[in-house]
Amino acid sequence: MDAELQKAVTGLGEAREKLQDEVAAPLRGSRDKFPEADEHLLLGALAALVESLEGIALVAVERRSTHFTSGPAHVAHSRLGSAAERLREAERQAGRNA
Repeated sequence: MDAELQKAVTGLGEAREKLQDEVAAPLRGSRDKFPEADEHLLLGALAALVESLEGIALVAVERRSTHFTSGPAHVAHSRLGSAAERLREAERQAGRNA
């Protein structure tokens, strides 16, 4: 595998593991509702993460080598963009209600 691609794949894998261990597991460990005044902070952080993934997906679309991946990669990029927009809207709404 190309060294640049290997670094990206490894970095994404490490980030996924870190998110699972340091974010998802602790959040799953409690069933308490988030404080209403702080909910927008989590939504904003999620939006930022999805925006980062959207940017990475765009690079994958632009630099892909095979024609077969074009459609699915474009759809993934588009859906990540839509998800980020929805999270930003939820962040704004939660911030207004805080």
